[in-house]
Amino acid sequence: MRCPECHTQNEANATACSSCGLLLFKAIPPKRRSEDFASQKRRSGDQLVTCQFCGGDIQGSAIRCKHCSEIVNEPYYRERAQRLRARVNYASWVAYLFGLAALLVFRPVGLLSIATGLLLSIAYYAISVEPPDSPRRGKKKIGFWQRLKRQLKMERVAIPIPNLHGKKLVFVGTPLVAALIGYSANIFLLQEPMNDVLRQSAAFQGMEVSAHYEYWVVPGVVVYDLRQLGIRQTPIDVHTAFLEFAKKLRAKRYSRVDVSYRGTTKFQIDGASFRRLGDEYAKRNFDFVLYRFPRLFHSVGAQPPFSPSDRDALVQFHKHWYGTPSRSSSFSNEKLSWN
Repeated sequence: MRCPECHTQNEANATACSSCGLLLFKAIPPKRRSEDFASQKRRSGDQLVTCQFCGGDIQGSAIRCKHCSEIVNEPYYRERAQRLRARVNYASWVAYLFGLAALLVFRPVGLLSIATGLLLSIAYYAISVEPPDSPRRGKKKIGFWQRLKRQLKMERVAIPIPNLHGKKLVFVGTPLVAALIGYSANIFLLQEPMNDVLRQSAAFQGMEVSAHYEYWVVPGVVVYDLRQLGIRQTPIDVHTAFLEFAKKLRAKRYSRVDVSYRGTTKFQIDGASFRRLGDEYAKRNFDFVLYRFPRLFHSVGAQPPFSPSDRDALVQFHKHWYGTPSRSSSFSNEKLSWN
C-alpha cells in the first residue's frame, strides 16, 4: 500500500506508514442494501420450519413440502398463477389483433390467428389461481360442475403493461408481419402459377403478366394485368396464356377477376364464369373458349359494344384489351388451334 502523504510503498497489511507515521486504512467498498436483503432472505430460507400438513421439517423458502407434496406457500402459488394468466391473456390479445389485421390481407392466416387467440383465452380460464384441493387441507371434494363454474369465474387479474419498446413491437410489428404475409400470398398463390404458365412454351417469351389480388390486400378479387408483350407474341398467344391461368385456378373460388393492361382495368368477369372458362379449356372445348368466350366479360369504361359475330367479338376483345390493331388483324388471319 502506498502512503498518500509521502508516497512510500508499504506492506499490504500495514496500518501505519514506516516513513512519516501516517495511519493507513484500507478502502472498504460500499455495501448495498440489496445485498443485506438478499443475505437476510438466504438466512430465512435456510431456517427449518414444520410442515402444517405432515409435520415434517422443510426449509422456510419451500413452496411444496418434500414429504407430502402439499403447497405450503399459498401466496407465492397465487402470485405465480396470476402472473402466468396475465401473460396468457396478453398473448391472446396480440393474437386477436394480429388476426384482425391479417384478415384484410390473407383470410386463412387471420382465421388461424383468431383461433389461436380463442384457445389462449380458454387456457386463461383453465389456469387455476387457488391451490388444488386435497384431504390434508381439510377441504371438501367438489363436483365437476362446481369446479367448472369456479374455473370460468370472471376474476380480476392484474395485467402488467409492457414497456414502450414492447408496445412499439406489437403496434408496428403486427402491420409489418401482416403486409409480409399478404405479399407472400400474392407471390405464391397467384404470381407463381402465372410464371409457370409463361415458362411452359417459348411462344410466351417476352410476355410479362402481373397476377395479384385487388390492391394486393383483397383476396376475393384477382387482377390479371398484362404488363408487356414481345415482338413475337400474337393475340392467340395472349389468349392461350390467359386460358392456361384460368385452368390453373379453376379449383379456387373468387368473386371477380379483372383483366387489365398496364394497370388499367379493361374487362371484368365473375368468379363462377372464370372457373367455367378454366374447366371448358381443360376439356378442350375450343368452341366455347374461342367464340363464346367474350360473352362472359363486362367492359369497364366507355368501350364500344362487341360485334354480333362471335369471331369478330373475340378480335375486338383483344383490340380493346391492349389496343394494337396490327395484332388484332393478325389474330383474325391466323389459324385458331392448339397442339
